[in-house]
Amino acid sequence: MCGVDAVEQAQAELYLLAPEDFVAERDAHVARAKEAGDKDAAKAIGALRRPSRPAWLTNLLVHDRRDEVEGLLGLADTLADAQRSLDGGALRTISAQRSKLVGALSRQAAALGREAGHRVDSTLEREVRTILESALADAELAERVRSGRLVKAEQHAGFGPAPDEGAEPKPSRPARDRPGPGSGDVGSGGGSGSGSDEETPDDAEARRRERELATARAEADRAREAAEQAQERHETARSEAEAAERRRDEARDRVTELIEALEQARTDASTANKEAHTTASAEKEAARAARTAETARDRADAAVRELQDS
Repeated sequence: MCGVDAVEQAQAELYLLAPEDFVAERDAHVARAKEAGDKDAAKAIGALRRPSRPAWLTNLLVHDRRDEVEGLLGLADTLADAQRSLDGGALRTISAQRSKLVGALSRQAAALGREAGHRVDSTLEREVRTILESALADAELAERVRSGRLVKAEQHAGFGPAPDEGAEPKPSRPARDRPGPGSGDVGSGGGSGSGSDEETPDDAEARRRERELATARAEADRAREAAEQAQERHETARSEAEAAERRRDEARDRVTELIEALEQARTDASTANKEAHTTASAEKEAARAARTAETARDRADAAVRELQDS
């Protein structure tokens, strides 16, 4: 398998794994790539980041319910058009449809996680819902969701697509023409002046709301970034804790093995000691018997010689 195929295969498998299983399996893929002599693939696979739990559930959802996810993301343009046109009826209809689809898909994602043997609570389900809603408002996030390789729980700041930079907020009703400042001093009549550029109350309200929305989006961006950093720190700490627990368990198992080996060695030593004492006693007895037999032999030889000489 060439390097690119190895990396693609690793990604396809890894991002469907629960976060707690990701690191060990990633390391196994890295080891296989190294064994195959593919250093570039090993480096690329080793750089893959472990997904957060909401991102993992979203990846499961895309893998198992791709058509439904595409159907939801396909509402993005329609929703954006309704928001830009301020068409209340269309916006209510599409929002209801969006809410229904997002709710159903987030529940399906939670079910897939439970089917995989993991605990999925309501908070985790809500985080998946936030990802799906945000993907409707953020085209780049939508593509990351479609890839099935989402790494972190991303959230779009604001309800819908951000307005174009430099665009004037669209008033909810046409502004009414009013006489300009000082029009009573200019021209032939107070009611015959040209239209004024002065803001209407509706214009001012729209601008105020836009400023508040921009401020809220900036605060949400900062909060989201801080949350993501905290999540990454948490994931790293959890990974380190899991590794430490594995090392502790391995050490305990090794201690148990050594204790068992020591007890067996003590038993073997005791048995060997008893056997040594037994064989030593037998050796002494055999030596005495040998000496007795030698004495008897010598006496018999002497008797034979006496008879021969007589």
